Amino acid sequence: MIKQSYIYCLLIAVMSSVNTYAQTVGIRDVTSIESKVLSYENNKIKIAQYKEELLGLDALRKDKVQRLKDELSALYKERDDLIADMKVGAKCSQCGKYKSEFEKEGKSFEQHLGEVKGYAIPATTAELEATRKMFTEKIALKKVQIQNLEKGDNAVIKKRNEISNLENQNDRLCIEITGHSKNYETAVLAEAKTKHDNWVSDLMSYTTTILIADDKITIYKARVIRYEQEFKKEREIIKERVKKENLETQNEKNAKIAINQQQIKEIQIEQTNYLSPLESNLNKLRTQKNETEKELMRLNIPDNAKAELTASLNQIVLQISTLEKNILDYNTNVKSKITSLENECKKLKDEVFQLSINLPKQQEVEIAKIKPIYDQKKLEANQSVTKSTNELVNARKLYSEKAEFYKRQNQLYADQVISESNRMVIAGQKISCPIWNEVRFKVITYWNQVFPCVNKLTTMAKPYSYNVFNTYCPDKSSASYMAAYKSFLISLDEVDKEAVRGNSNVFWFELITK
Repeated sequence: MIKQSYIYCLLIAVMSSVNTYAQTVGIRDVTSIESKVLSYENNKIKIAQYKEELLGLDALRKDKVQRLKDELSALYKERDDLIADMKVGAKCSQCGKYKSEFEKEGKSFEQHLGEVKGYAIPATTAELEATRKMFTEKIALKKVQIQNLEKGDNAVIKKRNEISNLENQNDRLCIEITGHSKNYETAVLAEAKTKHDNWVSDLMSYTTTILIADDKITIYKARVIRYEQEFKKEREIIKERVKKENLETQNEKNAKIAINQQQIKEIQIEQTNYLSPLESNLNKLRTQKNETEKELMRLNIPDNAKAELTASLNQIVLQISTLEKNILDYNTNVKSKITSLENECKKLKDEVFQLSINLPKQQEVEIAKIKPIYDQKKLEANQSVTKSTNELVNARKLYSEKAEFYKRQNQLYADQVISESNRMVIAGQKISCPIWNEVRFKVITYWNQVFPCVNKLTTMAKPYSYNVFNTYCPDKSSASYMAAYKSFLISLDEVDKEAVRGNSNVFWFELITK
C-alpha cells in the first residue's frame, strides 16, 4: 500500500513537472501574434477578393462613363436640332412640340400637322434662351456625372477604401506583431531571470549547507589538533609544576635534614661542654678514691683515721656514683635525641630519594587527572568530524539532486521558450513581419551564467586563490546569496573562525565576513 502511494505521488510529481512549463508568461503574446497573423492572412484574402471585385466595378464604371458620354453627345445633338427647329419655325401650333421631338419618336412632323390641323410656328427669343439654359444645365449635370464617374463611383471608391483600410490594418497588425514579439522577449526574459534567481537562491541554501559542513570538518579537525596541543602544553605545565613542587618538597626535607644535623652538632657540642667538667670532676673523685683506698690499705693506721678515711671514701664513692649516673642519664638522653634526629634524617633522606625517583610517576598521576578531559574533548571533536563528514556527503548528494532537478526544469522551460519562439517566427514568416527572436539565447545564456556560479562555489570556494563570486557571478552580490553562511561565520568564536580562514581564500573570506 505504501509503495503504491509512493508511486502515485511520484507520478503526480512527474506530471506536475511536465505541466509546469506548458506555457510561459508570454503565451498571450504568442497567441496574439498567431491570432493577428490569421487576421492578416484573412485580410490578404479579402484584399485579393476586393481587388477582383474592383476590376469588375471599374469595368462597370467605365461603361457608365461611356453611356454618360453618349448621353452627353445626344444632349448636344438634341440641343442643336431643337434650336435649329426653333429658329426655322418647326414648332406645332397646336401641341407646342418641335419637329425634332417627333423625329426622335420616329414620327413625321408634317403628318402630325395635318392630323391636328396645325401649322409650324417659330420660337420666341425667350423660348430660345430658356431652351438653351435648360440644355446648358442638363449638359453641365451630365459632365459632372461623367467627371465623378471618371474619378470613381461610390462602389469603386468604397471598395478602394476597403482595400486601403485592410492594407493599413495589415501594416498595423505587422507592427503589433513585432511589438508582441518584443513584449514576449521582455516578459519571458524577466520571468526566466526570476526563475533562475529563485532556483539559484534555493541552490545556495544547499551550497551553504555544504560550506558549513565543510567548515565544521575544518573546525573540528582543528579542535582535535588544538586539544592535543593544549593537552601537551598543559602536560608540560603540570610536569613543571609537579617537578617544582617535588623539588620544593625535597628542599624542605633537605632543609629539615640540615637543621636536624645542625641540632645534632649543637647537642654534641652541648654534650661536650656539659660532660667535660663532670668528667674532669669524676676523674678527680676517682683519683681521690684511689688515693683513699691506698691510705686505707696502709698498715698501722689508727682506727679513728681509718674510720675517717672510710667515711671519706664512702662519700667519694657516692659522689662518683652520682656523677656517673648523671653522666649516664645525660648521655642516654642525648643519645635518644640524636638517635631521634638521625632517624628523622634517615626518613627524610628516604623521602627525598623517593621524591626524586618517583617524580615521573607523580607527574603522570597529575597528568592522568586532566588527560580524560582532553581525551573526551578529542573524542567529541572526532565524532563531530565524522558527523560533519556525513553531513557533507548528504549535503553534496542533496545539492546534486537539486541541481539536476533545476537543470531539467530549466531545460523544460528553455524548450518551451524555443517552442513558443518558433511559433512566433513561423507565424511571422507567413506574412514577412519581423519577429524578435533572441530571447531563447538570452534565457540559455543567463542560466549558463548563474548556474556555474553556484556549482563552482561547491567545489572551488575553498582551495582556490581567487574570488569565486567575482569570477563566476559577475552580477551577483555575495551578501544576497550568502546571508546564512555569513551568519554562521559571524557566530563562530575567533579561534574557530581563524581555522576557517586558514582553509579559505583570504579575500573571499573577508568579503563574506565584512
